[in-house]
Amino acid sequence: MRASERYDDYWRARDLVRSRARSEARATLALSLLRRAGISAPGAGGRRLLDVGCGPGWALERFVAAGYDASGLDVSDAAAEAARSKGLSVEVGDIEDGALPSESEYDILVALEVLEHLTDPLGALLRLTEALAPGGHLVVSLPNEFHLLRRVGVLFGRPACGGHDDPHLRYFDDRRARRLFAAASLRVLYRRADGLAPPRFAFLRQLARPAVSVFPGLFALSNIYLLSR
Repeated sequence: MRASERYDDYWRARDLVRSRARSEARATLALSLLRRAGISAPGAGGRRLLDVGCGPGWALERFVAAGYDASGLDVSDAAAEAARSKGLSVEVGDIEDGALPSESEYDILVALEVLEHLTDPLGALLRLTEALAPGGHLVVSLPNEFHLLRRVGVLFGRPACGGHDDPHLRYFDDRRARRLFAAASLRVLYRRADGLAPPRFAFLRQLARPAVSVFPGLFALSNIYLLSR
């Protein structure tokens, strides 16, 4: 099965309400990292941003709303069509085949929960780095596959990592993520952790924020990184 067909099936099987909430939460954290580094959008005609693996465009909508000159890329025809129906600019292509819009370099490249789906995440990361404009930045989020709930599940006999139909091909925690970034000659500027509590439980997420900050290996579902060369 071609990757495009596989991810058309992937999006058809997803709980879109939950997926959208998580995607928007990660986009909010990504924007907070960019602001922290002083990389806010300067307004109309601002910094060019490409959201790689943008899916139906939930995070991409947030980047456009924040003022970035933002477009997207996804391997799934169905996801790209859903994003375009929102008025977003999205191309179809597979990053593992080297597909990146080639008209110019990007100030910011975003890959939220993408690299874990790839057979060669390092190769993809190197291709993304090559597409950066001088002084550009990468925002990458990776799932923390070894959080507390996963560890408890293992104690009760659940598999540590997926099964034959698991879309994740590579498994990360913060140490493994940083090793990947170092192999691509990328430097971590800042990191934010997305907690285990669902976004709809705003009070619980706020309450858990200290634990997520101090012990992300246990209480983070994903880690979001701002990277530079």
